Amino acid sequence: MKKFIARLLSACLIAGLFFTCSTKLYAAETRNPYEHLGSANADMIGDHTTFSNRDHVWMYIYDGSYLGYKNVDFGDGAVSVTICASTYKTSPSALDIKLDSRDSEPIGRIDFDTKGSSNFVENTLELDEPITGIHDVYFTFPASVPKKYIQVDYWYATKAPEPEPTDDLTLEYTVNNWGSGYNVDFNVVNNTDEDIVGWALKILKSDCPINSSWSVNIKEDGDYYVITPLDWNSIVPAYGSIAFGINGSGELAETIEYVFEEPVAAEEEELGLDYSIQKWDSGYNVNFTLTNNSNQQLNGWTLKLKKSEVTIDSSWCVKVNEDGDYYVLTPENWNAIIGANGNTTFGFQGSGEIGDVIEYVFQ
Repeated sequence: MKKFIARLLSACLIAGLFFTCSTKLYAAETRNPYEHLGSANADMIGDHTTFSNRDHVWMYIYDGSYLGYKNVDFGDGAVSVTICASTYKTSPSALDIKLDSRDSEPIGRIDFDTKGSSNFVENTLELDEPITGIHDVYFTFPASVPKKYIQVDYWYATKAPEPEPTDDLTLEYTVNNWGSGYNVDFNVVNNTDEDIVGWALKILKSDCPINSSWSVNIKEDGDYYVITPLDWNSIVPAYGSIAFGINGSGELAETIEYVFEEPVAAEEEELGLDYSIQKWDSGYNVNFTLTNNSNQQLNGWTLKLKKSEVTIDSSWCVKVNEDGDYYVLTPENWNAIIGANGNTTFGFQGSGEIGDVIEYVFQ
């Protein structure tokens, strides 16, 4: 008899071990639903039978029983739930997915129809709303399912795909072809929460021959057109856009290859600064004229003045910040761009005495 029992146990271990359990409750740490969570590792289990072989450990759950997992952390959101199961001798079947209580309304249902096969198949439910945060998760039989038998191997959730990084500036456009030519309406879109001062766009000449344009400057640079804004539309507001357009002859493809480049800033020697000082007993005004002596647009500028030479109490047409021993002067949005051979004016008022010469440096 002992030899027979030993042989029987050995055969069970080779073919697969099984045993029947009643409801159990286990303590659980936070669970990660984005990894496979096996049915045999559930924290809360109704009446069930556990089976195992070399490939699987699974639960055979019955009418009135369930699987439960405590403290499942879905983080920022799961968009689907997948269960790997087999209906074995019964078909079809289904499981409801519930959060935080077996008595709660299901957030969805996964139907299984493996045609009575013993093969385990993954079945996925796309959720109407993402699951976020930490929840207890229950898988229960719906009352409407006539055959309440199913073998569950594991389940997992899927996160929403990470959004692709968005460039600070993007270009939207519409091509309008007619028999002998075309128009293209463009929008330069700022995808950031800060204003963008100045931009430059390059388009291949061979892709998009340009006869005329509106609301932009266009220059040629080898095989490319270089498109830059006018003074009045050089600032693209936060989460906003500016519009411009071109027309040309012939027929244009629906797709235009383009690239944004950093706008070219004028060299320091191409900038000129003139100023006049008006003094009185207790203070002074200083009026500045900043000139762009180049043949290209100046996109932004920074001027530094020594605190030991001036004291700034108030200013106009300029922003003033402090950096150690210096005042740092930068433009307002509306005067950040200075056209080729153009200028802008600004000034400040100070207290005390001031010399006749002010040292400055451009950055």
